[in-house]
Amino acid sequence: MAIVEPLDARPFGFGDDLRPSRSRRESEAEQAKVAEERRRAGIEAEAFRRGFEAGRAEGEARAAAETERRAAEALETAAIQAGRALSTIEARAGIIEREALIYFDTLARKLAGRALIEHPLAGIATAALEAFQHLRGVPHLAARVHESLVEAVEAKLRTMAREHGFEGRIVVLGSDDVPPGDCRLEWADGGIVNDQRAVEQSVDAVLSRCLHHLPTGEETP
Repeated sequence: MAIVEPLDARPFGFGDDLRPSRSRRESEAEQAKVAEERRRAGIEAEAFRRGFEAGRAEGEARAAAETERRAAEALETAAIQAGRALSTIEARAGIIEREALIYFDTLARKLAGRALIEHPLAGIATAALEAFQHLRGVPHLAARVHESLVEAVEAKLRTMAREHGFEGRIVVLGSDDVPPGDCRLEWADGGIVNDQRAVEQSVDAVLSRCLHHLPTGEETP
């Protein structure tokens, strides 16, 4: 027959505290706090990892798109520059050809300056001929020339007016400010200026630019 040891029991009193001891509660609370911190740290680590992966993927995509964009811009810029260069060359060639024709013709007239002085009405008649192409229904034409040429120019303009059917009034004014051979033709909505000095200045400028790029023979090898 087994012998049962009596339990170490004590009578229950209504004032007894059945809750775990304070040290046990603190230990459980500390363990719960540590577990919560670990759980949060795991969540934060996972969120950081996902954010990092997403940011890296987005950065790589943006870098690839930027590289592609810059390459496209470089190709487009190269094409534009090549087109502009070709256009500039073609345009410049045309300009040079045109300027050569215009200015060498003017240069020939400059070298024959004596003939222009001796025949001052020639340039005025040329300007008047161009003016009469525009005088349709114009009430009057005013010409300003050197005062020594008023009568001769008036007679010339009246003759040309009859030949071109111009029925308006012709007024010729003399002025010392207008060199012989030059003229200013004016009408209601336009005008033409024959200015030999301006033409000569243009010729001088062109010749100066051309001569500037030519060797002078003084360069040392």
